[in-house]
Amino acid sequence: MDKSVKERMKPQKIKKNKFGLQKFSKSYVFKELAKWAYIIFRTFLFIGLAYVILYPLLTALSKAFSEDYMASATVEWIPKNFGMTNMKIAWSTYLNMPDSMFLSIRLSLVAAILQVVTSAIVGYGFARYKFKGRELLFSLVILSIIVPPQTYLIPMYIIYRRFHWFGLSYLIQLFAPNFESNLLNTEWSMWLPAMLGVGLRGGLFIYIFRQFFRGMPKDLEEAAWIDGCGPFSTFVRIMVPNALSAALTVFLFSLVWHWNDYTVAGMMFPTADVRPISVMLITQSAKAANGSLYTSLSADINNSFILNAAVLIVITPVLVLFGFLQKYFIESVDRVGIKG
Repeated sequence: MDKSVKERMKPQKIKKNKFGLQKFSKSYVFKELAKWAYIIFRTFLFIGLAYVILYPLLTALSKAFSEDYMASATVEWIPKNFGMTNMKIAWSTYLNMPDSMFLSIRLSLVAAILQVVTSAIVGYGFARYKFKGRELLFSLVILSIIVPPQTYLIPMYIIYRRFHWFGLSYLIQLFAPNFESNLLNTEWSMWLPAMLGVGLRGGLFIYIFRQFFRGMPKDLEEAAWIDGCGPFSTFVRIMVPNALSAALTVFLFSLVWHWNDYTVAGMMFPTADVRPISVMLITQSAKAANGSLYTSLSADINNSFILNAAVLIVITPVLVLFGFLQKYFIESVDRVGIKG
């Protein structure tokens, strides 16, 4: 065996300084210091980001269960007197529960299911079929993602105020001149756009399905065609079961966005006795800011406590849903991806 190899195989004698401690080279010490400095910096950075994200939630928790209305200047986080007064007032008076919650559940759940169905059909068509004007239509879909909903709220209001049901109301008016179809203050004002693929963030959901179906191998469809499946049967029996991860992603996104939406919902439910929970929260917050909202506790600062309790009630269903579906949601987002 080579002599140099034998020297390297011998156990190395550990160098020690005069204090009997192990002696390291300057480069090794510098690398270790840099590594630990990066670990400490990353830890403090994550703690700071977590604090910024969790600060509103911690504030809502602190004020929602606090009854220290006059001592709020000295009590910041942990209240001296706990109670459910704020939650009870927020539940019954501010948010008109449970009617507004049931309305929001119906709106969000049905709209999310409709958007999954329509977005999957449209996305599959863009991904697999070639037809005249396909690129132009898909460009319009992408444009719908960019355009904010506030720009077309007034035209939507006018359309749903006197909805003609695709021209059928004109035929009905020949026999009933006073016939008028008003979809405002009804669930159809939110369900109908979702049914037609133009609901909240509809363009984004179509894009997700389109990219997902483009990434699937065409061999699956060709095998289905050889077995005698038509286009519709191939889509329902082959493509849809393989697109469950994309469907779950779209469903959860649509559900949360419809639950939190107040811009479109506020315009579609202008005078309803029961309004979506997000609209109720924003309406009461505006009244409290203008000083026109008073509670039985007769103190302006109480509105802040009760509004925080209302916020906690509104976000709790979403947090519970995410807690149960977190694993599947992260897996579905990872599987969907965005492929070119």
